[in-house]
Amino acid sequence: MSGEFDDIPAPVADPAAEDAPGRVDLAALDETVEIDPALFDPVGDEPVFARRVLTTPFHLNVARESATNLWTHWNGYTVADVLGDPDEEYTALRDAAALIDISPLVKYRISGRDAMRYLARFAAGCVRELAVGGVARIVFCEDRGFVVGDGFLFRLGAEEFRIVTEEAHLAWLMDSALGFSVRIEDVSTTLAALSLEGPSSQVILAEAGFAGIDALEPMSARWFDFAGMPVYVSRAGLSGGNGYELWIDPEDAPSLWIRLQRKGMDAGLSAGGFALRELSRIEAGRARAGRDYFGAFSALDDAAASTPFELGLGGLVDLDGGFFTGRDALRGLKDAAPRHFIAGVTVEFDRRVAFNAIRAGAATVGVATSIGFAGPSGINFAIAALRPEAAGGAAL
Repeated sequence: MSGEFDDIPAPVADPAAEDAPGRVDLAALDETVEIDPALFDPVGDEPVFARRVLTTPFHLNVARESATNLWTHWNGYTVADVLGDPDEEYTALRDAAALIDISPLVKYRISGRDAMRYLARFAAGCVRELAVGGVARIVFCEDRGFVVGDGFLFRLGAEEFRIVTEEAHLAWLMDSALGFSVRIEDVSTTLAALSLEGPSSQVILAEAGFAGIDALEPMSARWFDFAGMPVYVSRAGLSGGNGYELWIDPEDAPSLWIRLQRKGMDAGLSAGGFALRELSRIEAGRARAGRDYFGAFSALDDAAASTPFELGLGGLVDLDGGFFTGRDALRGLKDAAPRHFIAGVTVEFDRRVAFNAIRAGAATVGVATSIGFAGPSGINFAIAALRPEAAGGAAL
């Protein structure tokens, strides 16, 4: 290309001149340059949104049912809070059946030749007699007798177990395994889970192809073949209700949801969200770790920690069986006056009441940690942490 500037010579730098224009001292640059290691990290194929949002295997199924687009967070996962009319969801739960995604629950696999010995030392209750296919609610403590957490123990085989909890406890499980030949794995992401709760639950499962579901007793579980897919079904009452839990591989989860929805349509089945599960457990008076009480390692001090007796979990403790972590301390605490206790509270009122403080006369004797309102029954439910003096009666 030619033009009016063609006759102007380009500047030429003298390579020998120290201050020559365009000269770069490569040796000096090499000594001072800093390389960002991130430049050499492999570029992943994971989309940006997947790094910020965790979704369960049922997410797309639940999203199709949502008429509200109301979502919340549970153990880092995005889950539906309310899918439609809360009163209709509650009515389905009590009169027919409700289907709720509970995949964000924390799940651990315990296996190995010392698995039972390990669990007997870990849990405060007597678990040695738990048969294959059995389920037990457990509470586990630290050496001073303060509760670290609670959950459900499933015996899948002679040397294979599963613990399901509301909060993560992998560090404590690993610390407690010292000296035992046992394998501990966090399998939370490898299992999808549904709660099917309500009086029509058994009929719906039978219609969906779970032959023999009527023989499954409470606090037991077994494997079913669902259209060639293995599904582990339990009756543990994880939310405090009389229902079923279905555990399935993530890739098979959407098919299970669709099948249950189709077979449950005539039986009044309704999909529910996290708010419905919360209402169910609050109505049942079941405290949730991280919400209604703090575990021993989360509490700010000893006054904020709790013993099993203060949480109403004393029935899960076996002080006359074998040794477990915290047993000696709990023997001394069993007959001690509780510093506080957890209790269910009901308020009959025809609309939702927001409350926190609970009073006995002019004194504040407790605080509501979880509240819920069942519109069809006109009852407000709550879980409350109360002082001992509240045992004689309290008011909002």
